[in-house]
Amino acid sequence: MALFKPKEILNIYTDFDGEKYLKDGFKAILLDVDNTIAIPDTGTCDEKAEAFINNLKSLGFKVVIFSNNNTSRVKMFIRDLDVDYYSFALKPLPFSYLNIAKKLNVKPSEIIVMGDQLLTDILGANLSGCYGIYCKKLQEKDSTWTSINRKIENIIWRFIK
Repeated sequence: MALFKPKEILNIYTDFDGEKYLKDGFKAILLDVDNTIAIPDTGTCDEKAEAFINNLKSLGFKVVIFSNNNTSRVKMFIRDLDVDYYSFALKPLPFSYLNIAKKLNVKPSEIIVMGDQLLTDILGANLSGCYGIYCKKLQEKDSTWTSINRKIENIIWRFIK
């Protein structure tokens, strides 16, 4: 069960204290989109998420939007943001995380992964040696596939709490 356990849990992504993590030696952050920094199935990035991303960049983080969603969804989300993205990431498979580490020229241990799912974001972070931060989902409604994952996650939460 340790592979599913996040290093930290946040109520919402804006609770993230970037300065603290920079002092701890983190250099990059991979952000999941749907239900982490955006309501699922919405269009572009809202002002709150855009300000959050721009703040991370201004602090010196290398920011990557990291999603299992398709390229058109991710491109629509980032629109005018000056950030890298990785769509159809096949989370939790570690090769996507490791490819990004190599591309960014950082160690996996210097990467924070922020996401709302244990079975994708956090498991992948732990398998690849990244630092996984679980963010509680922004809304209750999930896609069909994600709702299946949530049922499994509810069982896992009983063991890791």
